[in-house]
Amino acid sequence: ALVFIGPTGVGKTTTIAKLASKLRIEEKKKVALITVDTYRIAAAEQLRTYAALMETPFRVVYSVEEMEQAVNDFRDYDYIMVDTAGHSVRNEEQKTNIMNFIKALSQKLESDNYLVLSATTKYRDLIEITDEYSALVKYKLLFTKMDETLANGNLYNIRMKTGAAMSYITNGQDVPDDIEVFDAQKIVKVLLGGRH
Repeated sequence: ALVFIGPTGVGKTTTIAKLASKLRIEEKKKVALITVDTYRIAAAEQLRTYAALMETPFRVVYSVEEMEQAVNDFRDYDYIMVDTAGHSVRNEEQKTNIMNFIKALSQKLESDNYLVLSATTKYRDLIEITDEYSALVKYKLLFTKMDETLANGNLYNIRMKTGAAMSYITNGQDVPDDIEVFDAQKIVKVLLGGRH
């Protein structure tokens, strides 16, 4: 399972759609989509629409029991992708909720957490967010909105600070095209003033 965590407004749902359609269409994998984001109806509907277009199952999960049921139902899928509620790092209840879902998942199957961050976020805020999530779970970094900023140094700094692996970056709104596996050489070139 791939679990996507992170603050609100960083493009988690669109990122999941990009990755899911890449896996589904380009790699012909069986993908199931789950959202535990019951706070933002629009996010769930957006994911439901993408799932329908990709002809993949989609489920809104409200409880740990429903999460366990969903995992059993989708057991024979290559990937189960889980969207979580973006939350303020200061909201304890939401944090506990997300942790309960992640725990339930990881007991049932191998899962990776992806901390989705926007490259446009101020460095000081990135530090606060990554510290907060580091206290909760082990994660890989995924940066969105690379096309909207020149502050690529933040990626390097956050990578060094957290020790977390870089996974993907997104650089635009197009599904599925605007996502790619993180390429360190490319970023270094940009940092040194080369062309992307």
